[in-house]
Amino acid sequence: MSPTPLPTSPPSVPAPVRLPAGPLTDGVPGWRSADAAAWAAAGPGRWARPLWSVLALLVTVVVAIVVEPVPVCGDATPCGPDWYGLVQTALAIGLLHWNARLPELTLVAAPTVAVLVVAGYFTEAGAASGGALGEVSVVSVAANAAVVAALVLGWAAALARLTARRRQRLLFVRTSGATALPSALAAAPVTAALPKRGAYRLAAGLLLCAVAVAATLLGLRGVHADEDRAARATRTEAEVTHRSDMSLTLRTEDGRRIVVDAVYPEDQRLGTTVTVLEDGRWRRLAAEPYDAVGWQLLALVTGLPGISLTGTGLRTLRRSLALRRGDPPALRVLQAVDGEGTATLHATDDTALRTPLSVCNWDSFFPYGEDQEEVPGKGGADGAEGADEEGEEDEGDAGEDEFTLVSLRETVMFGVPYEGAPVVFVVPVPDRAPGTVVGPAVVQPLWSGSRVSGSDCSATG
Repeated sequence: MSPTPLPTSPPSVPAPVRLPAGPLTDGVPGWRSADAAAWAAAGPGRWARPLWSVLALLVTVVVAIVVEPVPVCGDATPCGPDWYGLVQTALAIGLLHWNARLPELTLVAAPTVAVLVVAGYFTEAGAASGGALGEVSVVSVAANAAVVAALVLGWAAALARLTARRRQRLLFVRTSGATALPSALAAAPVTAALPKRGAYRLAAGLLLCAVAVAATLLGLRGVHADEDRAARATRTEAEVTHRSDMSLTLRTEDGRRIVVDAVYPEDQRLGTTVTVLEDGRWRRLAAEPYDAVGWQLLALVTGLPGISLTGTGLRTLRRSLALRRGDPPALRVLQAVDGEGTATLHATDDTALRTPLSVCNWDSFFPYGEDQEEVPGKGGADGAEGADEEGEEDEGDAGEDEFTLVSLRETVMFGVPYEGAPVVFVVPVPDRAPGTVVGPAVVQPLWSGSRVSGSDCSATG
């Protein structure tokens, strides 16, 4: 991984506002440039940026869908509910989100989709036979191979990002001081709200997953009921005499004229013979078993958000509880904040802002030891509730715009900074006693080559 290049110093960088002495700041060491550079070098390479794996998977999946041969419904190849395809589609769609937000899920989902794609190829290869179908299948195989390659890229990027997190955690803990989170800071509104955000997401995710499971079970029950009735039904051969958008008109061998509902009437040509299953007044085409697509769609639209919310909820709950209940490492850092609430972190001796280390999504400030109060800026208490996930959601664009410096201050950072990690800051407010406030932030990686750098920072008076 090539480290972030060292830009030239921006003009007229103001002197940082230093922290006053106090119980929250005494004895906390500063983050030196040498240690900070080692921490930054341990981060993920630019190739692991989620944008690349998401784009690769999106393009290859769309191409694979376009070139996939469409099966024709027939008595020998009935068009039943495709549960295999549902799982494959759901995981592929989910990976577009998980590659960026939940690399932990990517490590499991990407190999699963790859296995399903390869298994589907062997299934189709056994059914395909020469002619035009054979030519289309060659293109389809190439497209599926590209999908597998995109899955490998996403899996490798997720592994690299998680490995980088572990490296950065170890380096930071090694150079920081273990400081017990003060009880007043742990009880501050923003810090106390961190576990609640994880619990809410976890509860919502489990509820949606339960709906998805119920929809799947109801769909399977409909399939089994249809199969049982089809096994008792009488099979009748009939000729197709007319087609409409939703039905077929048939003439049986004994001269009866019957109308049968059809999902794919265009697959049955006029004059061909089809098989009809009849059980009293109930009848359907043998080529079209029970259509569970409604239940499948319900399972899809609830299952994917449910899995994502459950994953983010568990992760947020675990990290926030570890931050509140443990003895989080603490270091003094410089924090450069712009007018949109975005902050870049710098080593304490990098007063020229030459080497930004990471980007933080900074939504609101809360006075330490006072009631919750919003400072003019990007958001308030409501905005803070989504800080940890919104920061990660926008990580692909983190550091892409010019950074306009509004304030530069020395802060104490509680927690271990790595991609997506929640940290709590103690920052100075010169006109307020005791002069410190706490606020939430989520660390985002400063990808190599991003435009948020010292040379792009401009100070405002």
